Amino acid sequence: MKTRGAVRRSTGVTAPGKAPVSVTVNGEERRHLIEDCAFFRAEQFREAEPGHIREQDKEAAAAVIDAAIRAARKKNKKR
Repeated sequence: MKTRGAVRRSTGVTAPGKAPVSVTVNGEERRHLIEDCAFFRAEQFREAEPGHIREQDKEAAAAVIDAAIRAARKKNKKR
């Protein structure tokens, strides 16, 4: 079952209790994550309605989401 903004995770073979997790986010999922993050960011600073988010909120949200994805991928490479 696929949900909006879901991040798929797959496991590989490794030592017992230490299953690696790979993070896979396609373009549509990334866009949904950014939209949701931008909305919640806007709500923190002012009353915002869905679909009426400022460009600066979207840019900041994109940076947050991309950093989280990079960090998850980097963490998995170390395993």
